[in-house]
Amino acid sequence: MRMVFFCFYLLLLIVNTVSTNPSAFTKSPNEKQRAFSKGHPLKIGIINIPPYVLVQYDAGGNISHVEGFVPEIISWMAEKYDFTFEYVEPPDGAFGAFINGSWNGLIGMVVRGEIAIVATALSVTYPRSLVVDYTYAFSDDPISLLIPFPQLDSTISGIIKPFQYEVWIGIFLCLLIASVVIWLISRAQWRINRQSFHGQTGCFPHFWFLFRVVTNPSDVITFTFATRIVVASWLLMGTVFVNCYTSSLLSYLMAPTFLPLISTVQDLADSHDIQITTLKHSSVDSALLAATTGSFAKLGASLRAHPENLLSILENIEDIVFHQRKAFSYQETSLKQTIYDDFRTHKQCRLFIAKEPLFPDQIAFALAKSSPLTKAFNYEVTWLRQLGLLNHWINSYLPRPYQCSAPLSSFRPKPNERLTLNYLSSAFLLYGVGISVSVLAFVLELIYSWWKRRVIKVTPFNNQRRRLRAEWN
Repeated sequence: MRMVFFCFYLLLLIVNTVSTNPSAFTKSPNEKQRAFSKGHPLKIGIINIPPYVLVQYDAGGNISHVEGFVPEIISWMAEKYDFTFEYVEPPDGAFGAFINGSWNGLIGMVVRGEIAIVATALSVTYPRSLVVDYTYAFSDDPISLLIPFPQLDSTISGIIKPFQYEVWIGIFLCLLIASVVIWLISRAQWRINRQSFHGQTGCFPHFWFLFRVVTNPSDVITFTFATRIVVASWLLMGTVFVNCYTSSLLSYLMAPTFLPLISTVQDLADSHDIQITTLKHSSVDSALLAATTGSFAKLGASLRAHPENLLSILENIEDIVFHQRKAFSYQETSLKQTIYDDFRTHKQCRLFIAKEPLFPDQIAFALAKSSPLTKAFNYEVTWLRQLGLLNHWINSYLPRPYQCSAPLSSFRPKPNERLTLNYLSSAFLLYGVGISVSVLAFVLELIYSWWKRRVIKVTPFNNQRRRLRAEWN
C-alpha cells in the first residue's frame, strides 16, 4: 500500500514540475552550442602536469600531442558541441599569481583574453576567483608532501623488542625477589641445623643460579624442599617467557619497520633536517606566505629564509627531494605519477607521500568573467560525474598498483631470504657488550687481587713492628 501511494505521489510531482517548468526535463543543446564560436578554434591554456595533462612536443618544440584525463573532457565537449580547439602554453610556465599589479601565467592570459579557458591542474583559490570564473570542480585532490622514502628502522634493539620495557623490569624484579627469598630460606635453614645443611648461603650465588637455570635446567645446586618450590615457580614462569620470546623474536627481526621522516604538517614545521619546497606563484606558496600563525607561518618563514626552495619550473623534482632531502608540496595525484616515473627510472622506491596532506584542494576549469561557456562546462562536468566517466578517465591515467604503491606494512622479506647482518645486528651488539663486560670484570679482578696481596704483605709487617715496640717498652 505504501509503495502504491509513493508511486502516485511521485507521478503527481513529475506532472506538476513539467507543467510549471517544461524546460526542466528538456535539453537545449542549441542554446549551449551557440556559446561556442564556429569561426575560429577555441584557445585552451594548459601546463604539462601528468596525469592531468601530458604534453608531447615535436622537433621544433611545438605541441604535437596532448593527452590526459583533462583533455578527455575537452575532447568529449568538442565532439558534443561541434567546436575546434587549440592548446596554448603560458610563456612563463606559471599557473597565475598577482605580481607587480598584474596577473601572470594562465590566469593573466584569461584576463587579457588571450585564451578562453584554462584546462589543467589549476587549484581553486579566492584571489583567482575575483578575476576569473571557476566551473564546478572536476577533481578533489589534496595538496600533499613528497618526501624521501622512509628509512629502515635499526634492528640494534631487536633482541629486546619482543617484550615491553615494563615486562623486562618485571622479569628482573622476579629474578631478584626469588634469589633473595632463596637466600633468606637458606640462611634460616643453616642457622637451624648447620651440620645437616650442605650448600651455599650467599645471595649472589643464588641469583646467578636462577639466571643460569633458565637456559640450563640440568644445572644443580643443593637446596631444601622450600627452596625447590621457589626454583620450580621461577622455572615455570621462565619457560613461559622463553617460549613467548623465541616465537616473537624472529618476527621482529624479519619484519623491518620503516620510519617516515615526517608524517604530519607539524612534523615538517618543527623539522631541522627537511625543508619545504614548492612551485613559485602557486596556491601553496600563496597560502604559506600569507599565514601569520601556526605551522603554515613556520613553513612560510622557511620559504622566506630559503628563497631557492621556491621553484620556477617543475624539473628534476625527484632528485631535489631525494638528494637534497626536501618536502615538495603538490597535488597528490600528480605526486603519485612522479613516484611511479621515478620507480621506472631507478628500479627502486626513492620517494614517498607523507601521511597527512598539507591542505585540501579542488581542481576546476577557469574562464573569463561572465563567459558564455561557463554554463556549458558546469553542465558537462556535473553530467560526467553522474555518468562515472570522470572517475573512469582519472583511473585510466593513474599508475597501476606496483611495489612503491603498497603500504609500508606490506614490505616484508621473501620466504627464502637469508638473514642479513642488519637483521642480526642486535645479537652481535649483545655479544660485544658481553665481551666488554667480561674484560672490565677481569680488570677489576686484577686490581682487587693486587690490592689484596698488598694488604696481606703489609699487615704482618705492621703487626711485627707493634710487637717489637711493645717488647722494647
